Amino acid sequence: MNKGFTLVELMVVLVIIVIVSSIGYAGISAVQSGIKKNLWNGKIELIETGAKEYGEDNLNELNNICTIDEKEYDSCLETTVDYLINNNYISTDETKEDGSKTITNDTLGEDDPNYYVNNLKVYIYVENNIVYAKLQTS
Repeated sequence: MNKGFTLVELMVVLVIIVIVSSIGYAGISAVQSGIKKNLWNGKIELIETGAKEYGEDNLNELNNICTIDEKEYDSCLETTVDYLINNNYISTDETKEDGSKTITNDTLGEDDPNYYVNNLKVYIYVENNIVYAKLQTS
C-alpha cells in the first residue's frame, strides 16, 4: 500500500490555501485603506487648526467675501496650505524630492496631481466672532 497524497488531494489543499489567502488579503487591504483615510482626516484637522491660528493672529486680513459650502461670509481670507507651512502655522516632517516641506494625501497615489496638498486652498472665515477654517479638497 502506497503512503502519500494523490494529485487531487494536493490540488484541493492548494485551492483552500489560495481562497484563505485571498480573504486575508482583502481584509488587510480594507484595514490599510481605513488607516490611510483616518490619517488623511487627521491631516485635514492639522491644516484647519493651523489656518484658524493664522486667522486669529491676522483678523485684519479677513476682509474678503467667500462662498463656502454655498454660504457667503463677509469676513474671509483665501490662502494655501503651502503659505501656512512656510509661515510656521502648520508643522510637518514630510518633504518632497527637492527637500521642500509638504503634506501628502496618502489616500491617493503618488502619481495623482493632488497627492501633495500644498496648493490646495484653505478658507479662513469668521462667524459669530469665532474664526473657522475649511480646507477645499475638491
